[in-house]
Amino acid sequence: MKYSVQRIPRLISLALVLSFSHDTAAAVAWSPGPRQTGEIVLDEAVTGPGGFVIRVGSNGCTSKNSFEVVVNKKSGLTALAPHYELTIVRKTPDECKAIVEDGAVIAYDLKRDLGISGNYTYVITNPVSSAHPFVDTSEYYLPKIVKDAVTDLPLPREVRPEPFEKFTAAQDFFSCLLPVGWTRSYDPAGDAKAGIHQIQLTKTGLARPEDGEKFYFPHPLMYVGYYAPGNSEGKTYESYLADYDRLRQKNAGSRKSSYSKPVKTTVAGREATITEYEVWQEVPRGPLFATKYWLKARFVVVKAKRGFYVLAFKSPKVFYDQNFPAFQAVLDSFAPKR
Repeated sequence: MKYSVQRIPRLISLALVLSFSHDTAAAVAWSPGPRQTGEIVLDEAVTGPGGFVIRVGSNGCTSKNSFEVVVNKKSGLTALAPHYELTIVRKTPDECKAIVEDGAVIAYDLKRDLGISGNYTYVITNPVSSAHPFVDTSEYYLPKIVKDAVTDLPLPREVRPEPFEKFTAAQDFFSCLLPVGWTRSYDPAGDAKAGIHQIQLTKTGLARPEDGEKFYFPHPLMYVGYYAPGNSEGKTYESYLADYDRLRQKNAGSRKSSYSKPVKTTVAGREATITEYEVWQEVPRGPLFATKYWLKARFVVVKAKRGFYVLAFKSPKVFYDQNFPAFQAVLDSFAPKR
């Protein structure tokens, strides 16, 4: 009897352990190898702003069609930049019998393959497996995906965030953060006469000589302004957007311009509309030469209780991406006062 009594708690403990292990394993259906369906365990993953590349096990019949990417959209850093959690799931087992030593390399374009565009952040939730204990891992900070694709990589360099300071427009029309390193143009007295209270900023030092001459592309330009009722241009929130819509329809199908459809949003709790365009520019400079470049712009038009606001960023396309984060910081900090 003593023997039986001692065994009961041990059997119960073992049953609890087995039950817990089963529940934990069942929580996620993993795909550790090509023949198993479920959330795949990656051999490698490399991410970039517009897409990502993965390496997975293969028996010879693994392709992009073998997988599904589950997209989970969440609130992000700002209202205009959602966060996406991406989980790659194997839906078709690879029953082939080939020996594929390095597996299959598969690339995804976020916009084309998953419909993700605009401003966003994202993360791949799949686990990445460790290397085999006996494999040389001295260069495993650099995935094989990258080593196979690129021979010479640029040396890493420190990137410091751009400093900002708070700016408040005259008569307290609005406030926002402005980048310290941009050149400002501000005329409160002239603005009061025009009924358009604005500040313009330009980023210098980015231009490149063309054709061996001392000619430069225009500087990236940032603009924040308040259009009071009765302003000198006679603009309203509605007429400003109507002007853009006329341009968009007029240039539909043009090879030298692209006007995106307006997008409704909110800025600081106010109704707002985002417009974007790209226009091919040819600026003559003498009888023989012209500077040619794509100009890219984003306008955010914000309703006020009376009048409206415009926040804009225009730049030669070659400088656009590197300077857009500064404009996004201005927009995120924008506080309308009318």
